[in-house]
Amino acid sequence: MKTLITSVLALMMFNASLSQEKNIETLSVSIDELINFVIEKYPVVTDSTPVRNVTFLLQSYGNDFEIEDKVVLKQAFKLISNRLTEQDSVSIVAYGNYNGVVLNFTNPTESKKLLYAIENPKTSIKFLEEDGIGVAYKNAKEQFTEDSENSVVMIRIPPKVKVESRKSEPLAANNVEQSESKPSRGNAVVLTAIALLPEIIKVIKD
Repeated sequence: MKTLITSVLALMMFNASLSQEKNIETLSVSIDELINFVIEKYPVVTDSTPVRNVTFLLQSYGNDFEIEDKVVLKQAFKLISNRLTEQDSVSIVAYGNYNGVVLNFTNPTESKKLLYAIENPKTSIKFLEEDGIGVAYKNAKEQFTEDSENSVVMIRIPPKVKVESRKSEPLAANNVEQSESKPSRGNAVVLTAIALLPEIIKVIKD
């Protein structure tokens, strides 16, 4: 695992160094912080807002995303669809368990296309690649335009670790209560975002 992580980091640094020639910004965010990241990174458009070409690089850990992760991704991309304009462009690339272009550069206001890609990540890929990270930077370079904000945003989605309880060692009552009352990761992220920005309430309802 350590070797794999080292290889991925090295590859990212290599692609990032190449992208500097065209001023392609490289960003990384955990899915736990994704909605807050979108709120901060993509504010409401003003006259001074540059055109934005964004390649989202999603970590894939199975044939599909867990329900909890998919909920967060959908809400985040709904918000992205609201925050970006027809002049901007968005693409989605997967890396990890499978690699390839999930959604080629498209108008971000077409939210149905974004949500379909999130709902069907692997089947949306026409050609499976060996290196999703390299594909993401290649796409970013092809879509690059001067005087625009060009970026690759890596969304880290680590797989869930399932903990099996032993039948011979039942949980104490107080531990059971704590486990039942603890909010899930996805719910916590959504609730935090709602508290930070009332606008997202409308996005979630749509």
